Amino acid sequence: MSGTDLLRAGVLAAAAAGLLLTSACAADNAAAPGPTPSASGAAPASSPVDLTGDETALPNPTSAAPVPSSSTSARPTASSPAGGGVFSGTRQVLLLPKNSEATVGVVTGDKLGLTDSFGDKALFVIVPAGGDRYSIKTAKLRVGGEPLCLSAKVGSGGAPALIHLVGCDAAAASQKFRFRQTGESNGKPTYTIYTGADTFIVQDPTGEIAGLGTGVIAATIGEGTADIDTPFVLADKGKASLPALD
Repeated sequence: MSGTDLLRAGVLAAAAAGLLLTSACAADNAAAPGPTPSASGAAPASSPVDLTGDETALPNPTSAAPVPSSSTSARPTASSPAGGGVFSGTRQVLLLPKNSEATVGVVTGDKLGLTDSFGDKALFVIVPAGGDRYSIKTAKLRVGGEPLCLSAKVGSGGAPALIHLVGCDAAAASQKFRFRQTGESNGKPTYTIYTGADTFIVQDPTGEIAGLGTGVIAATIGEGTADIDTPFVLADKGKASLPALD
C-alpha cells in the first residue's frame, strides 16, 4: 500500500473525531489578510507578501478537501535536534523531500511549493526560536531588508492549505516548527517538519491529497508511519548571510 493510500485510510477512519478537534481552532488557522506595507517597506508580521517571480505553480487539478487529524494516534515525543550545524541559525539549507527530485521554494507570489529551481528562492535558514522550536527564514529573499518567515497553518475546518512566506512574528505559532528525526536518506538524516502537535509540511505533487497546485501543503494529520509524514533532508548549502539572526 502506498503512503498516499495509508494517509487516506488513516484519516477516513478518524474523520469524525478529527473534525471535532480541528473545527475548534478553525478561526485561528484562517488565512491572514494581505499586507499593508509599512513606511520602511518591510512586510508586517504574519501577513503574506508578494514575491512574484519567474517561477510558476504546478497545475491545480482538484479542489481542496479536509484532512482530519487522528485523535487516537499516540504521538511520540519530538526528538529535539542537537542545535548545531543546520539548526544553529548560521547555515543556509535546501528542504528536500525524501525520494523527490524537487525542493521546497517560492513557486508563485508568496506561495511555497515544490520546484526544480535550486536558487535563492529555495534557500532557508533554520533559526532557534526557544526550546525545541525553530523559525524557517529566507536565506536570500528580503522585504525592506529583512528576511521572511515560512508560515504553515491549515484552513477552515482543518482543510489542507497553502504554505506562505510572511513577515516574521516571533509570537506566531504557525511560524514555530519542530523537527523530528525519522531516519536517513543516502546516509543523511531526514526530519518531519511540523508546528504545534499535528500540522505537518507534506508533499502532494500530484494533488491527490488537496489539489492546491503547489506540490507541498500544510496538513493536519494523525502521525502513523514515515510513509505518511513527509521526511525532509536538510541539505547544507553553506554559511548564511541573514542581516540579523534573532
